[in-house]
Amino acid sequence: MSRATNRYWVVEGSHDNPNDIRTLHQSSKREHGPYTEQQATDMAKSLIQRNIDDFYHRAWVITKNSL
Repeated sequence: MSRATNRYWVVEGSHDNPNDIRTLHQSSKREHGPYTEQQATDMAKSLIQRNIDDFYHRAWVITKNSL
């Protein structure tokens, strides 16, 4: 797997508005990666499932230039 394909990260944490990544509380922010797009998607789904009872928690798949 080349480094060029590993350009996705997962960012998770608590949000004021879980539908808006810009409301992420920086103190709760955790980054995972780099991954391929599929690996990042799978990781985000896993993190969301682990925190299913926390409405304000969210995990996002991003590229480094998207934040």
